[in-house]
Amino acid sequence: MNTARRLWLRGLGACAAAGVLAPARGADFSVERSAAVRVPDVPLVTHERRRTTLARELAVDGPLWLNFVFTTCSTTCSLQTAVLAALQARLAAEGRRARFLSLTIDPDNDTPEQLAQFAQRFAIRGADWQFCTGRFDDLLRPQQAFDVYRGSKASHPPVVLLRAARQAPWWRVAGFPGAADLHRLQHEREATA
Repeated sequence: MNTARRLWLRGLGACAAAGVLAPARGADFSVERSAAVRVPDVPLVTHERRRTTLARELAVDGPLWLNFVFTTCSTTCSLQTAVLAALQARLAAEGRRARFLSLTIDPDNDTPEQLAQFAQRFAIRGADWQFCTGRFDDLLRPQQAFDVYRGSKASHPPVVLLRAARQAPWWRVAGFPGAADLHRLQHEREATA
């Protein structure tokens, strides 16, 4: 069994353990150019307790995937993280890379230790994926910039964002794509970046 498939199944297992119902493969999702014009810079702390800023974490030349999670989410966060982990494994198997950044929307509970444990549940390792926390008001600003804030953490939409290159536009993927869908999207956007 290949690594991406193992991670997909492990992610589904983690979803089941967390009480998350995983949608069927091929479930509906949409892709559109993000309306975010300017992403605010805010201070962050990584799951490794390193102090950083959003601008520093976004300052990468290659593809970058961004999502918003909270570790006690009983719906989409585990599924989305499992799909992104499968994408990361698939890219690694091809000798390709992307950067992944997950910002918590529950900084009161998501300490660096909580975020590190969450990453471990999905076998995420390496510097190419950072889980970050910070102050609530600071973390609210990028949520608003990407139109994912819905008033409470329990209401957040299933959205992941892709930027194919540093100066490229952001693409908003809403719904429940699989790793193959995200892989295809990254390939298409890299070709036009």
